[in-house]
Amino acid sequence: MPKAFEQPFDAANIPGPKMATLLEKGKPVANMIKKAKRPLLIVGPDITDEMFERVKKFVEKDNITVVATGSAITRFVEAGLDGKVKYAVLHELTNFLLDPDWPGFDGQGNYDLVLMIGTIYYHGSQMFAAFKNFAPHIRALSIDRYYHPNADMSFGNLWKKEEDYLKLLDEIVAEL
Repeated sequence: MPKAFEQPFDAANIPGPKMATLLEKGKPVANMIKKAKRPLLIVGPDITDEMFERVKKFVEKDNITVVATGSAITRFVEAGLDGKVKYAVLHELTNFLLDPDWPGFDGQGNYDLVLMIGTIYYHGSQMFAAFKNFAPHIRALSIDRYYHPNADMSFGNLWKKEEDYLKLLDEIVAEL
């Protein structure tokens, strides 16, 4: 029987009555990306080599904007992908995304679907809390290996189940 409820990775992360829907398959995420008008993938510095291999496949897709935060940009530069990836400070990016009139990185408008992978947990948690409370124009998904209760939807706590987690990422990329 699937789990309908997941505990936050950080026990001190008390989200209130509304918690993220638990995602157990990658296909619904891929479908949301395909249906979104302006999807954005935020990549943080807390990614493993295996996770980065999957993230590179997102960069190759033309239907999603990828932005690196913190030292994650170093991996993209070393892989020769810095020309295809935007760079932003996570806290400033969060503030920009909260503004429905922000023109985005390309001047075409704000993003309607924001996905996050590899941010430091407590930074991502605050970002999702801001979206949940102050950005009704954004649907926020965590495709990280930790459950983020303030996102609209989130993978469960898979940090001890790396193979299962990577299969979910592979499923998303295969469906795009």
